[in-house]
Amino acid sequence: MPPSPHKKRKQTATDKAENKKSTHADQVIDRAALHASIGYAPLTLKQIHDRFQDLCRQVPAIPAGNFRLEVAAPAAAQADHNGDKTLPVSMTPCLYDKVAIRAWATDVQNVLQEFRLLVACSSPATYVWGTDRSGAAEQNLGLLSQEFARSQEHISARVTPHLNDILAPVVTLVTDKTVTTKTSDTVEVKQNFFVTTPEDPDYVDLCYTVLATNAELLRQVVLSNFDKLLQAIEDYLAAQHKDNQHDARGFVY
Repeated sequence: MPPSPHKKRKQTATDKAENKKSTHADQVIDRAALHASIGYAPLTLKQIHDRFQDLCRQVPAIPAGNFRLEVAAPAAAQADHNGDKTLPVSMTPCLYDKVAIRAWATDVQNVLQEFRLLVACSSPATYVWGTDRSGAAEQNLGLLSQEFARSQEHISARVTPHLNDILAPVVTLVTDKTVTTKTSDTVEVKQNFFVTTPEDPDYVDLCYTVLATNAELLRQVVLSNFDKLLQAIEDYLAAQHKDNQHDARGFVY
């Protein structure tokens, strides 16, 4: 006896559901295989939180005396000599240890670079398809994103310019010396050698002075924003856990 049309429709619907589940499973398996083949493991928000904690420990301390030299070297002694020429120097000697200041600025810059990269990883860590996120989860994510943006703005506006003034000052190219070589009795070849020098040595010294005198507050700006983001992530995870208990569509990070 042939199967009834009613039974045939039920079988077809079941097959479609099973095929849909199978397709979805294949997609998950394919992504897992892709991750394994390229050596990629996504960062969770908790892992980002822990790496922020490590960054807090990496922010360099300020030396005793705020980089100030016990005895300032005379301006003439700070000149850079190249051949028989002397590059221009500031009118007054710098009262701070430029080598130590530059090393400190480099360490802070390295920390901030990792900070920016971690912030860029936060969006994939919190991604959920819009229709699968509850209204409360959407609001929680919006608040967290605002805190990330504000911290980036504060650091970029208040700290980064001072570091750039030290690590990448405006320089100009000047001729150091010219060497003339005779290739024959009638032919001479002139070769110019160039060096770079700050366009305004007095301004460069001012930048060192400003960073040295404000290093404590610059460090405070960095650490306070890092600490705020640690709290913001903890609050977000707690809010998400609470939302997941009330919404079956919640997503566990």
